Amino acid sequence: MKKGIFSTLLFILFLFFAAIFYLSFFGYETDRFNELIKSEVKKSEKNLTLDFEKISVLLEIKKLTIFVKFINPKINYFQTSIPLRALRTDIDLELLGEKKLVVKRISLATEYLDFDKIKPLISKTQLKEESLKNIKSARFQIKNLELEFNENFELKENFNISGIINTANIKISKEYEIKNLITNFFYEKNNLYLNETSWSFNDFPDTEREFFNGELSLKKSKKNYDIDLNFKTKQISSLLKIPAMNYSFSKENIASVKTKFLLNKNKTIFFKNVLIEDRDNEFEIKNLHLDKNYNLINFREIKIKTSIDNNVNNEFKILNKNSINIEGKVFDASMLIKELGKDSKKNKFLKKISKDIEVDLNKVLKGAKFPIKNFRLVGKINKGVFEKISAKSDFSDNEHLDISLKKQGKTDRKILEVYSDIAKPLISDYKFFQGLDGGNLIYVSSFDKKKSSNNLTINNFKLNDAPALAKLLTLADLKGLTDSLKGGGISFDTLSIKYESDPSTMTINEIFMIGPSISILIEGYVEKKNGLVSLRGTLVPAKTLNTLVSKIPVVGDILVGKKVGEGVFGLSFKIKGLPDDLKTTVNPVKTLAPRFITRAVEAAKKRGAKQR
Repeated sequence: MKKGIFSTLLFILFLFFAAIFYLSFFGYETDRFNELIKSEVKKSEKNLTLDFEKISVLLEIKKLTIFVKFINPKINYFQTSIPLRALRTDIDLELLGEKKLVVKRISLATEYLDFDKIKPLISKTQLKEESLKNIKSARFQIKNLELEFNENFELKENFNISGIINTANIKISKEYEIKNLITNFFYEKNNLYLNETSWSFNDFPDTEREFFNGELSLKKSKKNYDIDLNFKTKQISSLLKIPAMNYSFSKENIASVKTKFLLNKNKTIFFKNVLIEDRDNEFEIKNLHLDKNYNLINFREIKIKTSIDNNVNNEFKILNKNSINIEGKVFDASMLIKELGKDSKKNKFLKKISKDIEVDLNKVLKGAKFPIKNFRLVGKINKGVFEKISAKSDFSDNEHLDISLKKQGKTDRKILEVYSDIAKPLISDYKFFQGLDGGNLIYVSSFDKKKSSNNLTINNFKLNDAPALAKLLTLADLKGLTDSLKGGGISFDTLSIKYESDPSTMTINEIFMIGPSISILIEGYVEKKNGLVSLRGTLVPAKTLNTLVSKIPVVGDILVGKKVGEGVFGLSFKIKGLPDDLKTTVNPVKTLAPRFITRAVEAAKKRGAKQR
């Protein structure tokens, strides 16, 4: 009998181990628990519906865990259907003995999902709506999502997810958008990794998408997201352009990007370091702090080296200590005046910076023919705006540039004064001065946030092939002057411009040009919003002015002499229209305006004094 009992026990033990072996290696499929599982899921989350054909049970003895695989699973959450490829749950075997059904883990994989279709579902999670608004479209697949739970079926914070993002479009800011993003992603323990990534910035065509093996690591702490980014790309040219330095990265060069930065919960961004470099260029920034609108809060150091056609055009560094110090070999200011002329109200990047500033540059480039040497500047910045400047530099041993900016008494107005022995480097950015050569420049401006009053004087210069003047001379049938303009140029003693500017209009009180061959007086306005130009003026050949001045007693005898032509003749003209479609009309006049006569006499007196 004992032998029979022992045999029975041995057989039962054999069946037990055989069952364990079978369940461990082959599993067991059944539909007996379908309704029970579905009802329990519904009880735990009323907005979740789980459907499946049957389950497959697999035993893991070492982990004391039962693996339950769902066959043909379907999930509907908040009335949103999620197409699944696989669904599995892990049940704690130890607690099962205590009559507790405790789910340790849920693993799932999906088919490809459209972001627009599941956006309502994602919005039900802890993610804020603003975190999703920048995603314009996306198609992705979850290869594996693992969710861990405690004994009370509460989701633990750490989870793992891997998958593929396909053709995502993400709006980074008003200026930048990532298009056609393709990447493999993996998220584990608050770390996010991307690899085998393809993307394009802004309006790059699909054919210019590129693949690279980069690294992105994202670590989440209580207050910050700590991000490490390291990749190579040809598309940095679409993201980083610096017009004020006359520089943008080449589309042909591969640039490496390395950066470590923190995203704070208060939405500020702190870059520990940023290094962008390619074959010929390098940008390095340390301790850069930006607010939520990407405006500058603070920084420690910026190093810049750029090249155009294998020639270094920028090489300097900016140090932010007790004061801001800019020092280096060369700075390219070819586009600086144009950039500074843009609406300052829209540029709030430096509004939180208030410090003294010192600049020491060996060379400043402002056109290929006119390098500026030994540029020295001291000044003060208040809320991102220059409050005081004193700057000196040299074109040569005998040609200099002086700039000063100071407050006008106790008012909010400032006075800017510029003197340059060479005019062209400072005016070359403006179409109005096209064709101007030589001359010295004096500029004085009194301004505040609402309005500016300006005076510009250029002495002893020539105009060569100036389109606007050429058209005027052609319409006036002054062929000799037209030929001179296209040949050696037309000389002028003085150009004087007096104008006022406010946010809507530039009012030209006077443009007066006088020279040995011709004199011109202009007034009018330019509307800033649409660029509409409305000018009227008078053109008088020098022969007429000589005649006019000669008729003034004493003055005429001294300045002109008695052998002059007879008669007074001039032309009135109007220039009106949009910048690309200006219409010019001319009419002969025999009577000159008193203001023209006054200005002509003043200029003639000055010329006569110089001749004596």
